[in-house]
Amino acid sequence: MAKASIEKKTKSDKKVRLTSQIEKTSSAKSTNYVLDLKVNSPASLDYLSLDGLESAPAMVRLSKVKGLDVIAITDLYSGDFIDPLLSAARGSRLTVIPGVSLRCAVGGCTDVILSCLFPETTTTQDVRSFLAELDIPAHAAGDTSYVVSHPLDTVLHTLDSKHGAAIPTRIDKTPHRLSALENLVETYGFRTFDLAYSDTAQLFKKRWPKIKFNLFSFSDAYGLAQIGSRSVRVKMTSPGFAGIREIVARQASSLE
Repeated sequence: MAKASIEKKTKSDKKVRLTSQIEKTSSAKSTNYVLDLKVNSPASLDYLSLDGLESAPAMVRLSKVKGLDVIAITDLYSGDFIDPLLSAARGSRLTVIPGVSLRCAVGGCTDVILSCLFPETTTTQDVRSFLAELDIPAHAAGDTSYVVSHPLDTVLHTLDSKHGAAIPTRIDKTPHRLSALENLVETYGFRTFDLAYSDTAQLFKKRWPKIKFNLFSFSDAYGLAQIGSRSVRVKMTSPGFAGIREIVARQASSLE
């Protein structure tokens, strides 16, 4: 009887511990983080620098003041400011996601802007290598007229090989860009978009009522004061790239 009682108590203790672990895991999955995943730096041609301030530490300080948990640096065809910003954020509670923006052609549209995001260990040189694999010359940095020569399939395959993720940004800024939306959703499986206008959400609901989209609006900051001017609060498993990649993952290209 005593042995049976001990075994019963042991099983009960294990059940309590297991329940506790499940509760902790569930709690971790519901953590909210504030993100601005479209931030430019002095590596962008139109960036508004302030005299007398070191840009990288200033960007980190202001991001924290504005309550941001995560920012992504997404200069057009340049990763030159990634290393300085990662260094400035080291030891702080701010997570910096390395990234780069590309202008791609999709169907008849030649103005699809992709924010390509990478794991936190990605360096400036890693992004340069990524751009080189896509045959993007160094002089394209900041050039808004330059269009990636490779088709989007090749861009996404190369990005996947670097364990990266992509978000089409400001797809609703012009009718020309919007013309690529159907392809992005139905052919390439994008479910996360960075929008210029909140009203565009109704277009997604009307066109694809059964699909769940993540429709965000980031700052596209070109100066300190603009960082966090638009951000989103989302639930993620972690504040880093792994959590973001889960949110922005593309779905199967064929619609059910």
